[in-house]
Amino acid sequence: MDKTEKASKSEVSGEVENNSPEQQTLTLQEAIDLAIQHHTAGDLAKAEGIYQQILQTDPDHPDALHLLGVISHQKGENDTAVDLITRALKFKPDYAEALNNLGNVFLDLGKLDEAVANYRKAITIEPDYAEAHYNLGIAFSKLGRLNETVASYRKALIIKPNYAEAHYNLGNGLKELWKLDEAIESYQEACTIKPDYAEAFNNLGAAFQDIGKLEEATSHF
Repeated sequence: MDKTEKASKSEVSGEVENNSPEQQTLTLQEAIDLAIQHHTAGDLAKAEGIYQQILQTDPDHPDALHLLGVISHQKGENDTAVDLITRALKFKPDYAEALNNLGNVFLDLGKLDEAVANYRKAITIEPDYAEAHYNLGIAFSKLGRLNETVASYRKALIIKPNYAEAHYNLGNGLKELWKLDEAIESYQEACTIKPDYAEAFNNLGAAFQDIGKLEEATSHF
């Protein structure tokens, strides 16, 4: 059975400085940097506490609103995530990362048209945003719009050629279009970039099976 890929995880980015709240009074930017450090390390509780403290000082801080929304999404609190990220975008409408992450929340909620709209806005602001192109491909795939699915993954790969997940999902889209030779090439690229990519090896085996190459199929399974 073929295996599919989820949208890329909600992204957290920013420059991090090694500032300690015990050592000095932090500026808002330093506090954001420290929160991002905790966030990227997976310590959501510490990050959430700092984001909330920032919002007590500046209730309209777009980064804190956005990243608190990302945490809500990670915790499965998607309605809260939509509210927070939408508030961030009210104060910073050209926030491509927030638009992409809002798209991810809508994707998880099954609101695919809203997801597509937000990914497209992110790409309009930042045309070389590979993850937004990739996520747009995921949304198109769920909508059954396979040609647009494939086109989105190809755009992501032009920007980020070593994007293993995009190669893998491109293979899935091509396989659904019954372009099996091209699908095999995409799966092989994914496996080369990410040698422990079990799902890609599985679907590569399935593609070989579909063209009658059972020995190759067995080896990849």
